[in-house]
Amino acid sequence: MTKVVLSIPRLGVKAAGYERNKELYVLSFTSDASGTNGASKLPEVIASHNETLPNVVPDIQEQALMKFVLMSVSNTFQHIRPDQPVSLSGSGILLYPNLDPQGTLANHFVVMEDDRGKRNLGNLLKRLFGNSEVKSIVAALNKSVTQPLIAQLLNLLVSSLPDILSKNKDDFLFAHSHSGFDFDNYGLPPGEECEDFELENDFVFCSLRVRVQQ
Repeated sequence: MTKVVLSIPRLGVKAAGYERNKELYVLSFTSDASGTNGASKLPEVIASHNETLPNVVPDIQEQALMKFVLMSVSNTFQHIRPDQPVSLSGSGILLYPNLDPQGTLANHFVVMEDDRGKRNLGNLLKRLFGNSEVKSIVAALNKSVTQPLIAQLLNLLVSSLPDILSKNKDDFLFAHSHSGFDFDNYGLPPGEECEDFELENDFVFCSLRVRVQQ
């Protein structure tokens, strides 16, 4: 059985931006093929500080969406400056925690800055889940789970985020997508088991670690 881990072992901010000290958190969405073979539900998701998302947002378990898209939210990292990256060790922030994608994997994560951090996350997720198109796709998935529908759901969530975040008064600092299949080693070079992808824009630098264990 193949297991894949996606994580962020390095995260920091650059000098650009209005505030020198920033409060950051990471929100991640991942889809795989586990729901297309009769699996009843994705496992309960964890965040970087071993907190479960249902504990952060108690009513999230009522959302059928969670059966098809794995979500994680990191703890809030405070007082992050350009000369002081987020203090991380080991795998760092976990996005996809040691699961079998069963052939297909797609992840999208965003780095956000907000003084209120996760205290405002519930409102963000309610707006996201309340989207009529999201509800329509989830209803279709509950009748028949297919990979194209799951991909459509993930794409809709990702495309809806910027507008929702702006209404939520979060600063959208960085976004990245990673995808792969079993036949291309889930995005790694042939024969490789682990690679750190170095990423950056004008505001954020980070590493996305992809580890594949056969």
